[in-house]
Amino acid sequence: MTFQAPEASKRQRTSASYTAFIVSIERLCRTDPGARAALRAGLRRDLDHPRARPMHRLLTPRLPEECDDKTAQAHYTVAALIAAQPRHTFAPDQEEDEDTADDQEAGKKQVLQKDGEPDGEGIAPEPAPYGPSFGATLGHAVMAKGASMRMSAAESRINLLTRQSLRGIHLHLPAAVNQVRTTGAIIDWGQLLADLVDWPYRSGSISRRWLQDFYRITARADQD
Repeated sequence: MTFQAPEASKRQRTSASYTAFIVSIERLCRTDPGARAALRAGLRRDLDHPRARPMHRLLTPRLPEECDDKTAQAHYTVAALIAAQPRHTFAPDQEEDEDTADDQEAGKKQVLQKDGEPDGEGIAPEPAPYGPSFGATLGHAVMAKGASMRMSAAESRINLLTRQSLRGIHLHLPAAVNQVRTTGAIIDWGQLLADLVDWPYRSGSISRRWLQDFYRITARADQD
């Protein structure tokens, strides 16, 4: 029998809340430069650091009910990583009003509906166990056409990340995210949040998945 921590066993039931959190933070960063600056200032800071204090007002209402400090730290880290993206990241490619944004958020929540309840004539599919991992993102960063990230650099980065303690992963992720940004590879923030929430309980299996995803994608380079 495989032991599974309570937080890990809720992966599918909480995927919708992770998506809602990410959408909320991206919208906040897009519409409120002051809030984005406050979130960005909390990068690499723990919950009790003075520079994290402005984040409490912004993030506490968005946290899961009765979440512990480890879960809260995962949300704070991902919010800070999102806010630390270049300003142009938050400028929509096309004119987008609030109704459009609401429709997009509702669509994501529908796909991730935990019970698969019918909506009209259709039934929401069961959510996948997990989305693209950060290891997959690093792999795509290496394989991207004209990518500036070399295989050796990405391999060093993935090996560093997968050896980290809980505190270490929060400290080392910002540098890795910065490397990925230069290549244009897409980060699945919701999946990264899920992995950080589960890191205290499943760091071994999460690290293995990151490594397997990375090498599965970069192996294509040897086949071409």
